[in-house]
Amino acid sequence: MRWARFRRDEDGSAGGFALITLVAMIGLLLVLGLVVDGGAKAAASDRANRVAMEAARAGAQVLTGPGSGSVDQAVQSYLAVEGVTGTTTVTGNRVDVTVRFSRPTKILSLIGYKEFTTTGAGFAYATYTGAGAGGP
Repeated sequence: MRWARFRRDEDGSAGGFALITLVAMIGLLLVLGLVVDGGAKAAASDRANRVAMEAARAGAQVLTGPGSGSVDQAVQSYLAVEGVTGTTTVTGNRVDVTVRFSRPTKILSLIGYKEFTTTGAGFAYATYTGAGAGGP
């Protein structure tokens, strides 16, 4: 039986086989971590961009809506509801919002990669319409 000779060392121990199994398991764990936590990072990045776009829309509505209000205040209120922080820049009728938040990793934390940070950006233009414009 030649197979038994490859599985065990000359003294009868299976140390070589255990080492190969350990290395393979560590490799599989890393691949699983990249798949699970990488997918979570992609989803968080998508969410960050969506939240930034919606916050920019909220800020642009302040520019075109009646009454007084701060664009930054409207954006920060929206971001607070979403549980993220961000910055606002207004240039003319364009509102730019950048958000940033962190999420803990699930599997990669086993090797010391505890969290990832995601940044998203969005913008909106304030459109001005005259009184009576838009139809009969």
